[in-house]
Amino acid sequence: MIGIYGGTFDPVHNGHLIIVNGILEMTEIEKIIVMPTRVPPHKKGKVSADFERRLRWTKIAFDGIENVEISDFENRPDISYTIDTIRHFNEVHGKIAYIMGEDSFVNIDKWYMYEEILKSATIYVYPRYCDSSKTVSMIQRFKMYDVNFLPLPIIEISSTTIRERSEKGLSLKGYVPDKIEKEIFDFYSKI
Repeated sequence: MIGIYGGTFDPVHNGHLIIVNGILEMTEIEKIIVMPTRVPPHKKGKVSADFERRLRWTKIAFDGIENVEISDFENRPDISYTIDTIRHFNEVHGKIAYIMGEDSFVNIDKWYMYEEILKSATIYVYPRYCDSSKTVSMIQRFKMYDVNFLPLPIIEISSTTIRERSEKGLSLKGYVPDKIEKEIFDFYSKI
Protein backbone atom coordinates (compact mmCIF):
# COMPACT_ATOMS: atom_id res chain seq x y z
CA MET A 1 0.00 0.00 0.00
CA ILE A 2 1.10 3.55 -0.76
CA GLY A 3 0.77 6.23 1.90
CA ILE A 4 0.29 9.94 1.26
CA TYR A 5 1.63 12.35 3.87
CA GLY A 6 0.62 15.88 2.96
CA GLY A 7 1.08 19.18 4.69
CA THR A 8 2.54 22.63 4.41
CA PHE A 9 5.97 21.61 5.78
CA ASP A 10 6.57 25.28 6.68
CA PRO A 11 9.27 24.14 7.45
CA VAL A 12 9.91 20.40 7.37
CA HIS A 13 11.40 19.19 10.68
CA ASN A 14 12.74 16.12 12.44
CA GLY A 15 9.28 15.27 13.80
CA HIS A 16 8.14 14.67 10.21
CA LEU A 17 11.04 12.25 9.70
CA ILE A 18 10.30 10.38 12.94
CA ILE A 19 6.63 9.99 11.95
CA VAL A 20 7.46 8.70 8.46
CA ASN A 21 10.05 6.21 9.74
CA GLY A 22 7.67 4.98 12.44
CA ILE A 23 4.83 4.45 9.98
CA LEU A 24 7.08 2.51 7.59
CA GLU A 25 8.18 0.28 10.48
CA MET A 26 4.76 -0.50 11.96
CA THR A 27 2.27 -0.62 9.07
CA GLU A 28 1.77 -2.39 5.76
CA ILE A 29 2.58 0.85 3.94
CA GLU A 30 5.42 0.07 1.54
CA LYS A 31 6.13 3.60 0.36
CA ILE A 32 5.21 7.05 1.64
CA ILE A 33 4.76 9.94 -0.75
CA VAL A 34 5.50 13.15 1.12
CA MET A 35 3.59 16.00 -0.48
CA PRO A 36 3.95 19.68 0.37
CA THR A 37 0.90 21.65 -0.66
CA ARG A 38 1.08 25.03 -2.36
CA VAL A 39 -2.25 26.44 -1.15
CA PRO A 40 -3.81 24.51 1.77
CA PRO A 41 -7.52 25.33 2.28
CA HIS A 42 -7.14 25.85 6.05
CA LYS A 43 -4.00 28.02 5.84
CA LYS A 44 -4.64 30.19 2.81
CA GLY A 45 -2.45 33.28 3.11
CA LYS A 46 -0.75 31.94 6.28
CA VAL A 47 2.20 30.03 4.78
CA SER A 48 5.53 31.80 5.31
CA ALA A 49 7.87 30.08 2.85
CA ASP A 50 7.11 29.80 -0.87
CA PHE A 51 6.23 26.39 -2.29
CA GLU A 52 9.50 25.86 -4.19
CA ARG A 53 11.57 26.49 -1.03
CA ARG A 54 9.40 24.15 1.09
CA LEU A 55 9.56 21.45 -1.62
CA ARG A 56 13.37 21.72 -1.85
CA TRP A 57 13.77 21.57 1.94
CA THR A 58 11.53 18.51 2.05
CA LYS A 59 13.58 16.78 -0.65
CA ILE A 60 16.78 17.48 1.26
CA ALA A 61 15.30 16.38 4.61
CA PHE A 62 14.09 13.01 3.31
CA ASP A 63 17.05 12.36 0.99
CA GLY A 64 18.41 8.88 1.54
CA ILE A 65 15.40 7.58 3.48
CA GLU A 66 14.30 4.37 1.85
CA ASN A 67 10.73 4.01 0.59
CA VAL A 68 10.02 7.75 0.67
CA GLU A 69 9.24 9.82 -2.40
CA ILE A 70 8.67 13.57 -2.52
CA SER A 71 5.90 14.78 -4.82
CA ASP A 72 5.01 18.20 -6.19
CA PHE A 73 1.52 17.01 -7.18
CA GLU A 74 -0.15 19.73 -5.11
CA ASN A 75 1.80 22.49 -6.85
CA ARG A 76 -1.35 24.17 -8.15
CA PRO A 77 -2.24 27.85 -8.11
CA ASP A 78 -5.67 27.10 -6.64
CA ILE A 79 -6.55 25.40 -3.35
CA SER A 80 -5.37 21.79 -2.98
CA TYR A 81 -8.18 19.64 -1.67
CA THR A 82 -7.23 16.32 -0.09
CA ILE A 83 -10.03 14.46 -1.88
CA ASP A 84 -8.58 15.42 -5.30
CA THR A 85 -5.17 14.10 -4.27
CA ILE A 86 -6.63 10.86 -2.92
CA ARG A 87 -8.69 10.28 -6.07
CA HIS A 88 -5.63 10.80 -8.28
CA PHE A 89 -3.39 8.45 -6.32
CA ASN A 90 -6.14 5.83 -5.96
CA GLU A 91 -6.35 5.76 -9.77
CA VAL A 92 -2.60 5.33 -10.08
CA HIS A 93 -1.89 2.94 -7.16
CA GLY A 94 -5.20 1.42 -6.06
CA LYS A 95 -6.61 2.34 -2.65
CA ILE A 96 -4.03 4.40 -0.77
CA ALA A 97 -3.49 5.33 2.86
CA TYR A 98 -3.72 8.94 3.99
CA ILE A 99 -1.59 9.99 6.97
CA MET A 100 -2.65 12.82 9.27
CA GLY A 101 -2.10 14.14 12.76
CA GLU A 102 -4.68 13.68 15.49
CA ASP A 103 -5.22 17.46 15.48
CA SER A 104 -6.32 17.20 11.84
CA PHE A 105 -8.46 14.11 12.44
CA VAL A 106 -10.53 15.75 15.19
CA ASN A 107 -11.39 18.52 12.71
CA ILE A 108 -11.83 16.39 9.61
CA ASP A 109 -15.55 17.12 9.54
CA LYS A 110 -14.58 20.68 8.52
CA TRP A 111 -12.61 19.42 5.49
CA TYR A 112 -14.03 19.61 1.98
CA MET A 113 -15.83 16.31 1.16
CA TYR A 114 -14.57 14.72 4.37
CA GLU A 115 -16.87 11.68 4.17
CA GLU A 116 -15.55 10.93 0.71
CA ILE A 117 -11.99 11.17 2.09
CA LEU A 118 -12.85 8.66 4.82
CA LYS A 119 -14.49 6.29 2.31
CA SER A 120 -11.71 6.58 -0.28
CA ALA A 121 -8.58 5.95 1.80
CA THR A 122 -7.30 3.99 4.76
CA ILE A 123 -6.60 6.67 7.36
CA TYR A 124 -3.56 6.55 9.64
CA VAL A 125 -3.54 9.00 12.54
CA TYR A 126 -0.42 9.84 14.54
CA PRO A 127 -0.80 11.36 18.02
CA ARG A 128 -0.72 15.11 18.66
CA TYR A 129 -1.71 17.10 21.69
CA CYS A 130 -5.44 17.80 21.48
CA ASP A 131 -8.64 17.35 23.45
CA SER A 132 -8.87 13.60 24.09
CA SER A 133 -12.65 13.75 24.54
CA LYS A 134 -12.95 15.17 21.02
CA THR A 135 -10.75 12.36 19.69
CA VAL A 136 -12.93 9.73 21.39
CA SER A 137 -16.05 11.39 20.00
CA MET A 138 -14.65 11.41 16.46
CA ILE A 139 -13.53 7.77 16.74
CA GLN A 140 -17.10 6.80 17.67
CA ARG A 141 -18.58 8.98 14.95
CA PHE A 142 -16.37 7.52 12.22
CA LYS A 143 -16.00 3.93 13.45
CA MET A 144 -17.46 2.56 10.22
CA TYR A 145 -14.41 3.81 8.29
CA ASP A 146 -10.90 2.38 8.18
CA VAL A 147 -9.24 4.75 10.66
CA ASN A 148 -6.12 3.50 12.43
CA PHE A 149 -4.38 5.19 15.35
CA LEU A 150 -0.64 4.68 15.43
CA PRO A 151 1.20 4.01 18.70
CA LEU A 152 3.86 6.60 17.97
CA PRO A 153 5.23 9.02 20.56
CA ILE A 154 3.82 12.54 20.61
CA ILE A 155 6.41 14.65 18.81
CA GLU A 156 6.74 18.01 20.52
CA ILE A 157 8.39 19.63 17.51
CA SER A 158 6.18 21.76 15.30
CA SER A 159 6.76 24.05 12.35
CA THR A 160 5.30 26.87 14.44
CA THR A 161 7.90 26.27 17.16
CA ILE A 162 10.69 26.34 14.59
CA ARG A 163 9.47 29.62 13.10
CA GLU A 164 9.15 31.15 16.58
CA ARG A 165 12.60 29.94 17.68
CA SER A 166 14.15 31.36 14.51
CA GLU A 167 12.45 34.73 15.04
CA LYS A 168 13.86 34.83 18.59
CA GLY A 169 17.35 33.87 17.40
CA LEU A 170 17.26 30.50 19.23
CA SER A 171 19.06 27.40 17.97
CA LEU A 172 17.29 24.87 15.77
CA LYS A 173 19.81 22.10 16.56
CA GLY A 174 17.87 18.83 16.85
CA TYR A 175 14.66 20.39 15.54
CA VAL A 176 15.46 20.25 11.83
CA PRO A 177 17.88 18.16 9.76
CA ASP A 178 21.46 19.45 10.10
CA LYS A 179 21.86 19.88 6.34
CA ILE A 180 19.15 22.57 6.20
CA GLU A 181 19.36 23.99 9.73
CA LYS A 182 21.22 27.19 8.83
CA GLU A 183 19.09 27.89 5.77
CA ILE A 184 15.83 27.43 7.68
CA PHE A 185 17.07 29.59 10.58
CA ASP A 186 18.27 32.33 8.23
CA PHE A 187 14.96 32.37 6.32
CA TYR A 188 12.58 32.51 9.30
CA SER A 189 14.76 34.81 11.42
CA LYS A 190 14.34 37.53 8.77
CA ILE A 191 10.55 37.37 8.43
